[in-house]
Amino acid sequence: MRLWDKWKKESWFSLAVAICIGVTFYMLLSHIGMFTSFFAGVWAIVKPLLYGLILAYLMDPIARFYQVKLFSKMKKQNIARKICVVLAIITVLIVFTLLIVAVFPPLVQSISSMVTSIAGVVSSLNENSGDLSSILPPAIAKMFKGVSLGPQYMDKITDMFSGSISSIADSSASVGSGIVDALIAFILAIYYMMDKERLQTIAKRFCFMIFKEAKYERFRTIIKRIDSILLNYIKGNIIEGTIVGVINGILMMIFGMPYILLISVVVGVTNLAPTFGPIVGALIGALLLLLQNPVDALIFLIFTVVLQTIDGYIIKPRLFGDSFGVSPLLILISIIIGGRIMGVVGILLAIPFAAIVQFLVNGVWAEYRTKKKIPGSESNISGTTPPQE
Repeated sequence: MRLWDKWKKESWFSLAVAICIGVTFYMLLSHIGMFTSFFAGVWAIVKPLLYGLILAYLMDPIARFYQVKLFSKMKKQNIARKICVVLAIITVLIVFTLLIVAVFPPLVQSISSMVTSIAGVVSSLNENSGDLSSILPPAIAKMFKGVSLGPQYMDKITDMFSGSISSIADSSASVGSGIVDALIAFILAIYYMMDKERLQTIAKRFCFMIFKEAKYERFRTIIKRIDSILLNYIKGNIIEGTIVGVINGILMMIFGMPYILLISVVVGVTNLAPTFGPIVGALIGALLLLLQNPVDALIFLIFTVVLQTIDGYIIKPRLFGDSFGVSPLLILISIIIGGRIMGVVGILLAIPFAAIVQFLVNGVWAEYRTKKKIPGSESNISGTTPPQE
């Protein structure tokens, strides 16, 4: 220890530490592929376990609802818990089945109609040597009369569709793997929910061994706050996506547009993803409508902008209030990191993750400000006002 203290006083110590850090960083970057493959392998193992935990977390409020409303006076609460878990699973399966029965047949019909329309467009372009005026409505066809895509562009379009079909065939294996992972996650979610009390007891004992009593109670408060943030976001986001999808369907019905159910489902689902989700949904819907009638595509984009404005200024504030006043930069960083690590699930959880990070940072700052006795209204050393809680 004395030798280390002596070294820290030497003039060469800072340079040696900087060189060691640089060499370590270079070695990490030069072997990044090895680390990436390692973490990819670990993620493939952990993924079903984590997804099962997320699924259990989503279904647990339903089980708690049944336990409070129907079995709160039952003496053996452990048996009541198991009954409520079974009822929650039955409820989820019934809702999922009803959604499939109500949405799936019209959805398949819309997709079939869309594929037929695309095939007709490609066939028409081939027959007319790529003349755009042959597939557009009469009012717009005059603008593109005589405009030809040329054989090289037709070959590219044909190759694009054939390549899409082959990629769909190649991805069937990954879809099958995803189905297996989903089944494993569902089974794990059932076990998680059945053993919830035992798992909570183990977690409490572990945390109690790590933290002192005061810090343990503070840690419990933080966990409860994080749980509240996640549940409020999930419930509000599902309600918001449903409202936006239904309003979109009503507007498309009023204007007599095709693919109403297909596009409304796409808009509602993509609306769940923050920031870029509504843009992706609008572009997909506009491209599908463009194959039938460009005027419908233009009208769709116009009322989508209006709908998203209403969603941003009326629907979202009503559902979430000010509980998610998170920095846009922090949300963007969360989307990038979450998407790279967990894919679609990471993107969907970007906003609550950013809210949790902001909540934790504010808590750390509040503790530091109290410890250092920094007034909230005074300036710090740099001359700027300290961030408020």
